[in-house]
Amino acid sequence: MRGLRATVLMGLATAWSLCPISASAQKTAEEVYAQQKACEARKPPRKSNGTITEGTYKKLERIIEAIAKNEYAESEKKLKELQENVRGGYEKAVILQTLGFVYASTNKTLQAIKVFEEALAQNAMPQQPHEQMLFNIAQLYVSEDKWDKGIDTLNAYLAESCNPLPDAHILLASIYAEKKRWRDSLQQVDLAILKAKTPKEPWLQLKLALHYELKEYSKCAEVLVLLVALAPIKEDYWKQLSGMLFEIKKDPEALGVLALAERRGYINEEAEYRNLANLYMYLQVPMKAATILQRGVDQKEVPATEKNLENLANAWLVAREHKKAAVVMKAAAQVSDKGELWKRLGQVYIEGEEWKDALDALIHAKKKGGIKEPGELAFLTGVVAVELKQWKTAEAALREAMGYEKTSKVAGEWLAHLQAEYAYNNPEPVAEPEAETKKN
Repeated sequence: MRGLRATVLMGLATAWSLCPISASAQKTAEEVYAQQKACEARKPPRKSNGTITEGTYKKLERIIEAIAKNEYAESEKKLKELQENVRGGYEKAVILQTLGFVYASTNKTLQAIKVFEEALAQNAMPQQPHEQMLFNIAQLYVSEDKWDKGIDTLNAYLAESCNPLPDAHILLASIYAEKKRWRDSLQQVDLAILKAKTPKEPWLQLKLALHYELKEYSKCAEVLVLLVALAPIKEDYWKQLSGMLFEIKKDPEALGVLALAERRGYINEEAEYRNLANLYMYLQVPMKAATILQRGVDQKEVPATEKNLENLANAWLVAREHKKAAVVMKAAAQVSDKGELWKRLGQVYIEGEEWKDALDALIHAKKKGGIKEPGELAFLTGVVAVELKQWKTAEAALREAMGYEKTSKVAGEWLAHLQAEYAYNNPEPVAEPEAETKKN
């Protein structure tokens, strides 16, 4: 965990400690090292069984020079000729090993496997070449999709070697994954990561996939932290980490990671803007939610649809930025085919005591139609008209609101208030309100 970037640590809440991962890995590494030492103590390494004659050595040297020049056909011919005259098992094993390399280099996979196995059968090679041939045979089997043969050969290699290559564990893990043996595969990946000084990105990707198949989402998050640290320029890892943290109910950490991704310029799709804004809203940080969505709309990465604009307006409202909310809500209302957003715009203006704009919006709402609570719309229109001292408009709206059960009582009270206001502002009657009322 030492290599984690400071930015990643800043994005994760301190409540989510990564220390247990490191401690667990250290303990397992110690166990693996102890097993290796015990293996070396009880099993002395293989030694070569024989020698190569000087004449054979010189011929092999020339053949190897030809192979280096990609002269495979001529090298194959000379190796077969040389094979006919060898005496000891070690000489034969070395020649077969070289011939196997020629076959492998020319995509003659099955022939390569055959001669490598013949070389092993001589039981004459020292430890390192013996192990290497086992591993080569396993790789060739896997290249031919012979999974079971590959597993058997790799297990033979792992049994033979006291310190197997990390790549051997990964190869076995990939076979197990192909056969959907997720847990067996994961065990091999973990061994490879422990033995390597620095885990390779594809290994961590495989580990991530295996934990996901096993529905171990907390482990997925841990692996994604490592991937972010290993390849911080890959924006997908940031987004996946945030999504996984959200999945395991670590919302503040998810927001922290996604916010860092946004600062690095990795948030550039509509869904990503919305997800980040939703996280901010969920965690009661509406100003950040509104700012993020507004940036997306301004940069045309979030389409100015009715729904997106409504969400943006709601975020500004919760952030108590009523003027900004009004601008966005008006834009949303203009692209809507119903009057509901015009009504909400009117309510925004009412909160800011912008009575003229409020009345215009409420009138637009009624013209547009599709209002869920028409009584409420009529009542709001009446109230705003009273504030503007537009008595006829106010009376007509309030009387309309009295026709709905939910607004009947309050509309009647406001109508009485209207009559008192009208009388106060018009001490010398110009026209009888009753007559005007009946006309409406």
